[in-house]
Amino acid sequence: MIQSRRGVSLIEMLIAMVVSAGVGAAMMSLLAGSTRFEERAEAQRAARLVSRSAVNVIVADLRMVDPSWGVEAATTTSITVKTPYALGIVCDTGTTAAPTLTLMFLPVDSLEYSTPGYSGIAWRSTGGLFTAVAGGTLATLTTAQGQSKCPTANFPAITAPASAPNQKSIYASVTPTSRTGAPINSVVVLYRRTRFYFANSTQTGLTTRTALWRNHLDAASGAGDATELVAPFDATAAFQFFVSGSSAASSTIPSPLSTMRGLLLFLPGESENTARTRSTPEESDLTTSVYFFNSSS
Repeated sequence: MIQSRRGVSLIEMLIAMVVSAGVGAAMMSLLAGSTRFEERAEAQRAARLVSRSAVNVIVADLRMVDPSWGVEAATTTSITVKTPYALGIVCDTGTTAAPTLTLMFLPVDSLEYSTPGYSGIAWRSTGGLFTAVAGGTLATLTTAQGQSKCPTANFPAITAPASAPNQKSIYASVTPTSRTGAPINSVVVLYRRTRFYFANSTQTGLTTRTALWRNHLDAASGAGDATELVAPFDATAAFQFFVSGSSAASSTIPSPLSTMRGLLLFLPGESENTARTRSTPEESDLTTSVYFFNSSS
């Protein structure tokens, strides 16, 4: 005897379809939510990277500034400083008619030393004060040329080990624009005039957003090649100032500038793109303090 098999009823099919649709909708919602969360997390990481990158490129230069002679101009969105990049000693002062200084420098970062933008020298008196002399002509000398003016007996040089051939004394000559008064054996530094400032970005898609710029200024004209360092920031990115005798930063420009002891950097980095469901880019507010070389409260 043949028995009939019971099939799936229409009601059961409808119930299965409804359950499947509900499960599918829940999975799609979960997937969409996970995607949105990942987009926001990636945008937040990008915003933090902007702020941290700015600290990496600006802090090293600012820490080397001597407040007694190194700050030229300041606003809440711009700071112009003399940044030392090589430290040495005067071996020979030339003559009154040809006052070319022969200098011997401690080992320096070869990339930093060769970067264009030499602006002048500053020499240290016996009283500990530096005198900056802008301009002049800088020329690197060979070891033989340097030692002819800086004999090893009087000015012992650092000889590079085989493992680090660039880590040796560097000899240079500077023909200043005027007689410097720097005596033999006085400490001297080479410096660059550098301006850090916030202004609109020039990157595609970011031209209405704020960027951090650096400009190595020409000693004579004040012009220079500006380089966009990091972008984008919120328009509230700014500098504040620490002055002698106070532990709190202020947006008031110090007067005189030699009383400035450091900077507070407000760096609200932003993501380039805006995550879905968000009306504004993600932002990462970073605030850090930078105190100048030899500064005191």
